[in-house]
Amino acid sequence: MNVSAINAVRTNGYTQTAKSPIVRNAQADIKPELKYSALDQMSALGRSQVKPRNHSLAVSFTGWAPEAHNKETIEKMASIIKNPKVQKIAVSGHTSPDGDSFGTTFAMANLINQATGKKVDVFVFGDRFPKHYDYLNTNPDVNVIVHKPGKPEQATEAANKYGKYDLAISCDCSETKLMAPDYRKGVFNKANYNFKIDHHPYKEEFNEKYGKVFNNRFARTANLIDDSLPAAAEIAMQFVEPLGLKPENLRKEAKDAMYTGMLTDTGCFKYAKDAITFEDAALLMKAGVQNREVNLNALGNTPKVVLAAEKLALDKIQYSDSGKVAYFIEDADIKAAKKACKAEGYAQEGKDAVKNVCGRLPELEGVEVGFKVAEFGGAAAISIRSRSHDVSEIAKKYNGGGHKNAAAFQIPKNGRTTEEVVKELVKELDAELAAKDAPKAATPKTEAKVA
Repeated sequence: MNVSAINAVRTNGYTQTAKSPIVRNAQADIKPELKYSALDQMSALGRSQVKPRNHSLAVSFTGWAPEAHNKETIEKMASIIKNPKVQKIAVSGHTSPDGDSFGTTFAMANLINQATGKKVDVFVFGDRFPKHYDYLNTNPDVNVIVHKPGKPEQATEAANKYGKYDLAISCDCSETKLMAPDYRKGVFNKANYNFKIDHHPYKEEFNEKYGKVFNNRFARTANLIDDSLPAAAEIAMQFVEPLGLKPENLRKEAKDAMYTGMLTDTGCFKYAKDAITFEDAALLMKAGVQNREVNLNALGNTPKVVLAAEKLALDKIQYSDSGKVAYFIEDADIKAAKKACKAEGYAQEGKDAVKNVCGRLPELEGVEVGFKVAEFGGAAAISIRSRSHDVSEIAKKYNGGGHKNAAAFQIPKNGRTTEEVVKELVKELDAELAAKDAPKAATPKTEAKVA
């Protein structure tokens, strides 16, 4: 193994690309039998494409520049961002924004502002800006607009209030139905350019005015979806070099925002898919991110009223007969606890606390799948998590979606109570897990006949 070549790649991690002779030499020196067999060797090559991503083992780019499969799209997006005619820019996430939604949104807004000098409007959908993300909102050239979601028929009102944008970017939200409906119809869809940046495995059709976008072909729209990454904030990192910025000179807000997105959406790196996420985190720390500071800001300082809501959700946990499925229903008690959080100015924090209990269910001993249930009109809204079981399949069955270990869907009640819907779902999941664990029947051997 050419160790010196690999060390050179690691040392110059910000700028080396696959076209560099030193990278080609390091890659060529990997013995075939070692491919995909040693994580440390892949990690040593910096931005290696590891097997779970279904890419060949090759060094493509550093974390600050596009990976090969995103390169063309990101470079086109960067050219539009830098276009002098594009001045009025809006960046948004999804309703009930989480850490990755905030992180990616503020990362993109600050990168654009630093690279171009243009002021950027950040739309936050909700009643107020969550206090524990105040540390991201310190750049006076990034204007935060807290927008209480309205109905689609209020689109004209939203359009008149905010005006027409040259560019509207949706972060961590490839499905525009997850935006505020009036903003989507009156602001996002009416912008001259539409970008979507997300890691959720779904490609939605843009509005009819622009037509459908596939891969890297677009005129006024860009659908940048990379579901190989556990956080959308990692995609934001890939805009640094295309926008002409240097990692060591990045604004603190941009770096902290990217780290926040990665930290929260990976569950403090528990759900990182491969070594690349840790490499991206290391690049951010080398560029100046204080990980303890961001951890405390994003996840510390829990208000007592929020802790009370979390405790109540924990008290409501139930188990299936097999013990492999854990779940709870957001009943009247939990709803009251969330209202108490809202009354004290912690509406989003209260929602997150209850949601995070769901995320912890598969961590319980003997539990494989966990879910929470909330009332949503005439349906039971399910948020489901797993240890290793693929819950995206059951989500698809009910016209939902998500990742292998985290998904969401709705089950129409059709006259049934929520408890009856839950009982049937638990039975279905138990049956799935039992079938998965059942020993496979051995294939009978056939003896060759001797002529």
